[in-house]
Amino acid sequence: MTILSRYIIAEILKAFAVVMAVVIIIYVAVDFFEKIDDFVGAGVPLSRMAVFFLFKIPLIVVQTAPVGVLIASLVVFGLMNRRNEITALKSSGIGPASLFKPAAVVGMGCCVLLFIVSEIVVPHTISRANYIWLQQVRQKTSSIDQKNNIWLKDDRTILHIRHYQPREKKAFDVVLHDLDGAFRVTRRIDAARGVYDGEQWVLRNVLDQQFDAAGNVKFVEFRERLKINLDLLPEDLDRASESADEMGFAQLLDRIRQIEGQGYSVVPQRVDLHAKLSFPFVCLLMGLIGAALGVMGRTRGGITANAAYGVGASFVYWIFHSFCISLGYGGMLPPLVAAWSANLVFGSATAAVIFAARR
Repeated sequence: MTILSRYIIAEILKAFAVVMAVVIIIYVAVDFFEKIDDFVGAGVPLSRMAVFFLFKIPLIVVQTAPVGVLIASLVVFGLMNRRNEITALKSSGIGPASLFKPAAVVGMGCCVLLFIVSEIVVPHTISRANYIWLQQVRQKTSSIDQKNNIWLKDDRTILHIRHYQPREKKAFDVVLHDLDGAFRVTRRIDAARGVYDGEQWVLRNVLDQQFDAAGNVKFVEFRERLKINLDLLPEDLDRASESADEMGFAQLLDRIRQIEGQGYSVVPQRVDLHAKLSFPFVCLLMGLIGAALGVMGRTRGGITANAAYGVGASFVYWIFHSFCISLGYGGMLPPLVAAWSANLVFGSATAAVIFAARR
């Protein structure tokens, strides 16, 4: 590796570290002010609150690293262009390819690091953060067994859900037990499925049973539809169930086989599975497109202007990627296509920009 390549890589990494520090601080600050009332209301100590936000940092890094790579690349090459360093290098016979290589090395390194962190670190840290939020802040006891059954308990209610789809906010094979002060069951509700309508849970195909103090059935009714008020939000079920973020690639693949064996749809899970492979490659694309724009002299503004370019480009990518993923969840695109479409489009745009910069 040449001295020039080492210099550019070092500068990109320095800028990347600064960008990520700023992003993490802003992200945590916003999240802190959103959740501070819940933590104070639950009487959670400040030290536990700090641990909660500390556990969320790896996920923040995984979600925002591509933005950091793009902004860092734009800033470094933009400043080099502003100081006429790129013009001097070209005059010395150093072609654009020699400038793209350091950006590609950083981007590829971030791809590998992002995949490792999302596979090894994030599943453990985000599950612990969810545990603190659900059981210490929301004060609901939860567990999930090897068959993906979700159990939730608060003061007087025990809820069992056989399968939950967080994207659609749908629960299947729901059993709800109401308890009295002596921990006796006073009411049991069995439902084929439940959907959260934004205000309350709506159960379908319901068997409603009520019991007396001796445990004998005193009331039975079958209903097509039943609205119930539960101190249970979809985000509680999101945190109680294992999301794709909490599982590595192999774990998610195993979960897909389990859910498929139970007869439920696994389309959203397959989209998430392919996205686990496609998303890390964004770092490579972002690094290269930032370098190409810098070499072309399209970002001769200051650091603020370059950062704005990076945020704008990242926003466009994220909107398009989210749109494709949503189409995949809805079954309008195959999971593989949904997960890789944004990379394909932005990869083509990156290749076009690099070709233009080499001319």
